[in-house]
Amino acid sequence: MVIKNNLVYLPQKPKRTWPIPRKIMAILKYSKREINRNFKVKVSGTYEGQKVSTLVGVNGLLRFVGDIDLTNRILDRAFNGRDDKCVCRLRRGIAISFYVY
Repeated sequence: MVIKNNLVYLPQKPKRTWPIPRKIMAILKYSKREINRNFKVKVSGTYEGQKVSTLVGVNGLLRFVGDIDLTNRILDRAFNGRDDKCVCRLRRGIAISFYVY
């Protein structure tokens, strides 16, 4: 937050710094469009010592999980689930929720 002439300016949203290369998208079992079309993905828990509770897309999901094989297993579980919500908890304190809409 910056104050100039008695006006408060909020910082701008940072630019996307971690785009997904096409090679990684080729390794994923499901396309980015298919994942984002079927699910709202929420990440909650602690990540690098900070509490997190936010909706993410495929970029954010890959950033939080950090492993493509694990991401594929989580996505398989979400697509094969029959409920409206699928929660996957990782040992490092992150819970990933897939909401069907």
